[in-house]
Amino acid sequence: MKQVGHQPVLLEECIRYLSVNPDGLYVDGTCGMGGHSYEIASRLNGGHLICIDKDNYALEQAAERLSEFRSCVTFVHSDFAKTARIVTDFGRGNADGMLFDLGVSSPQLDFAERGFSYTQNAPLDMRMDRTSELSAYEVVNFYSESKLAEIIFEYGEERYARRIAAAICKERNNKLIQN
Repeated sequence: MKQVGHQPVLLEECIRYLSVNPDGLYVDGTCGMGGHSYEIASRLNGGHLICIDKDNYALEQAAERLSEFRSCVTFVHSDFAKTARIVTDFGRGNADGMLFDLGVSSPQLDFAERGFSYTQNAPLDMRMDRTSELSAYEVVNFYSESKLAEIIFEYGEERYARRIAAAICKERNNKLIQN
């Protein structure tokens, strides 16, 4: 299972436990660069794979990586939360297996302009779906202090969320936060 470029997390284990049926319908709900998808598609013979990702760049890279399997792979720009509807719309019944590799992907961290890196100075963005209008810039600069604290506490599980939100608001009163 040697792959060129990005090496997916727990690839061999995921594929072994997924136990791909060559005629089956499979979903990679967080396709990313297509590493897991490649291994699933390479085992299909009459089956089909639906690759879902919010990130158009990732889907483009996955489509290139899986170009030899175009006849058995469908790429969907969407959120994995819509998987049930996507599978239903595909019209082949229930999926035989699904894989979800949750979290940010390598391109989101590797490319500073994506705004996820904490090691590089870059515009504040952090959109997994670059077609989405709402970015971290808007949240950090225009959400109320209480809303910021709520987000930091809920999603960051940060017990000092109120203190952090207050510091953000104090800083942005001097100038908008760019990066």
